[in-house]
Amino acid sequence: MARPQRISDEQLLSALVELGEATAGDLATRLGVGQSTAAKRLAALESSGATRRRRGGRVEGVLAPDHWSVTAPPHRRAPAGPVSKEERPEAPGPESQSGNEGRLARGALRTMVRDHLAARSNEDLGATQIAKALGRSPGAVANALARLESHGEIAAVGNSPRRYRAVKARS
Repeated sequence: MARPQRISDEQLLSALVELGEATAGDLATRLGVGQSTAAKRLAALESSGATRRRRGGRVEGVLAPDHWSVTAPPHRRAPAGPVSKEERPEAPGPESQSGNEGRLARGALRTMVRDHLAARSNEDLGATQIAKALGRSPGAVANALARLESHGEIAAVGNSPRRYRAVKARS
């Protein structure tokens, strides 16, 4: 089996500068390496602050590829060790979703699930149905449902498969 070609971070960053914004697949093709190799190297460069990822999100239920761009000039390598708090860029807050497209603020999924059930108060819904309607992970929705049920905000109406219904507000 042939050994994969080794590329340096500088080669990867130079190719990314030339392309402007690219997917890991685009870079892999350009550099003659595997897509997984390019993706892993890009992720490592992202953690050091040299690249920025724009999540691809979902298009008609299918994951779209992430797009990458350079944040630091390719000739100036980012430090390999841990970055001090002063050097670290400030992370966006829950109200600012730039750079984190598709990522919800804390508790936002529970609110979305609660609202979805409330809008369909006469239906018994499962985690998968709700997840598809909201475009979210069924596991994350199941966790939100369990939490809402434990707080008494919704009621489980079926065990196999698990189904939930909004609890009517008491007057």
